[in-house]
Amino acid sequence: MSFRRQPNIICRWEPTELASTILSASSRQVIRSWISSKEFLDEHHDPVMLLMDSHATNSFSNLVQATDPDFAPTVVLNELLRKGVVEPLDSGYLMLRRSVYAPSQPRLPTEARGDQVSEFEDEMPRRRFNDAI
Repeated sequence: MSFRRQPNIICRWEPTELASTILSASSRQVIRSWISSKEFLDEHHDPVMLLMDSHATNSFSNLVQATDPDFAPTVVLNELLRKGVVEPLDSGYLMLRRSVYAPSQPRLPTEARGDQVSEFEDEMPRRRFNDAI
């Protein structure tokens, strides 16, 4: 699933290293959809809280099915709950913890990378804090 070519994708957030380390590939994909698909972001482009009720329009099940219809929402939800990535609220909503996503780093266009294109399209060296400007 390539987010670069889809018009309903916002690239404000990216998963943190924590999310990339502790989550399965399917759960990482669901998190990436949650933090980048317009339908799961609020007016400030922050991830919305989702209802745990699978029959609601803004439910966690809809997020999982929109990400990949082959994923089982309960399996993904159980992993996210077990790993502490989401928090169930008394109101019936599910909140994505802020430690799982961080502001996106600016990326150069592919053609501007020249010989630095890595084998992973999204992987790009980032400026270190002590790099000269």
